[in-house]
Amino acid sequence: MSTEHRETISADELEQALEEYVEKANASPRAQKTLASWTCRVHIEAVDVDDVRFTYIVDNGASQPVIRGLDGIPDLIVRGHSMDLAEIFWGDANPMSNYMQGAIKTQGRADDVMRLDAMAMFIFLGQ
Repeated sequence: MSTEHRETISADELEQALEEYVEKANASPRAQKTLASWTCRVHIEAVDVDDVRFTYIVDNGASQPVIRGLDGIPDLIVRGHSMDLAEIFWGDANPMSNYMQGAIKTQGRADDVMRLDAMAMFIFLGQ
């Protein structure tokens, strides 16, 4: 993970990135088909900005509107620098690269991480 200074994304900007991600996920035929039976509650936390936390719910493959704050008990937790998270949700960065470099950290069951990775890759690849 690079030690260089990264631009910080505000809560509003990260929320916008997440909302765009939800739209793309719901519009992706490949994500819908592959993840049709997946249900998962994801807590997303920016580690560089206080109180920038969101809840993202996938219900039988359909992405629900993003909730500001941490709601309920998560199946999966995703943490990272606000810019790294935003770049993934905007589809500007390869999610696998960010995981491999340690920029994004996950906590939860491996199958939930793999499904979230698959959805992010479909969006990154425009599928």
